[in-house]
Amino acid sequence: MRPRAAGLLWLLAACSNLSTTEGGIASVEIAVPSPAEVEAGQELQLTAVARGTDGEVLDVPVYWRALDTTIAVDSLEGILSGIEGGKTGRVVARAVDLYSAIVTFNVLNQADTLIRVGDSTLTVLSGQNASPAMNVRVEGGDPRAPVDKRRVTFEVVYPVFASPAERTVEFPNGQLAQNFLTTTTGMPSPAATLVGRAGQVPPDTVLVRVSIFRPGGGTVPGSGQHFLLLFFP
Repeated sequence: MRPRAAGLLWLLAACSNLSTTEGGIASVEIAVPSPAEVEAGQELQLTAVARGTDGEVLDVPVYWRALDTTIAVDSLEGILSGIEGGKTGRVVARAVDLYSAIVTFNVLNQADTLIRVGDSTLTVLSGQNASPAMNVRVEGGDPRAPVDKRRVTFEVVYPVFASPAERTVEFPNGQLAQNFLTTTTGMPSPAATLVGRAGQVPPDTVLVRVSIFRPGGGTVPGSGQHFLLLFFP
């Protein structure tokens, strides 16, 4: 289970003095990804619908407009593009003369690669409650530089536990997957570690996969690398 997985939220039309507009439009709803993010240099497909007074979807065109220069949006297709990383940008949809609520997107700095730093095999000695740090660095841009404020997902892929009660190890959030946010060094802080559950005997080996998921789908190059944790009694 990925803690990064995005959902969609529907936002209703902004306030209007009209109960309905020409064509019987009562509201404009825009589907907003959660979290609302777009990566600089990447595209994201937006969706909106116009509804009538009974909530039915109307067959009328929806147009888009970006309210800031940090993003761009195709007025007909609703394809959102990130322009300036580290900033926010607002977008709105319109059907006839009724507008959706304004949606604010965080524009993420572009990430070009995920680099594993140090050894991929880590040893956890008897009596240690936490593993050594699983260090990675995110880089991007030209010239290449560390990228901050990017979520790096660590997830246990082996062993597979039949139920939460049978877990012998987990991340500090109490789950088998956790997102860690990078700082200006391009490395997550706090660093990703795996901890043993009290009263449980850890397995001999644990395999952890590390990835960065792009807002518009897909992963950053370097995603899918693994750390092998060896537990010694």
